[in-house]
Amino acid sequence: MAPGRAVLIGRFCPVHVGHEAVLRAMFDRFGESQCLVGIGSSNHGVSIRHFFSYQERREFLLKVFPKLQLFGLPDYPGDHEWMVALDDILRISGVDPATVTFFGGCQEEVEFFYRFGRTVEIMNRFDGSTPKVSATEVRDALIRERSLEKLLNPVIADEVRERFQGKWEAFKKM
Repeated sequence: MAPGRAVLIGRFCPVHVGHEAVLRAMFDRFGESQCLVGIGSSNHGVSIRHFFSYQERREFLLKVFPKLQLFGLPDYPGDHEWMVALDDILRISGVDPATVTFFGGCQEEVEFFYRFGRTVEIMNRFDGSTPKVSATEVRDALIRERSLEKLLNPVIADEVRERFQGKWEAFKKM
């Protein structure tokens, strides 16, 4: 196991098989107990891009990974402020930010951490081990009532669809 801690930050709106692949790579490298997941935009209201609440996203993640250590990370006006808040959360959790490896599933997901001089590891979730998937593709499949079979873990797929449909009907009326 690698020393230090691994952190994955994402909106997970909803958590999909690409996220799962990154998390499993983190677990393999650091051990599940040394991995943290930050649910970004935890304070954001419901919109087409933020279709599930923080609580729902948290529940979905914990159904797939029951022992996962999670924290909410709200949006801030600027990148520097956001990074300071993240470092504060890590320190309160007993984690020295200097020992953290930030994971992502592609280059664009970790560029932010590079800019702040952080240790980064990319687990290419588009390497053929999973379908090319994004939360946008999942939401599109939900809107068009296509199959979620290769996009979401079967443990949460029905619940994600059910919660989405109720909100989608209300959203269309706005």
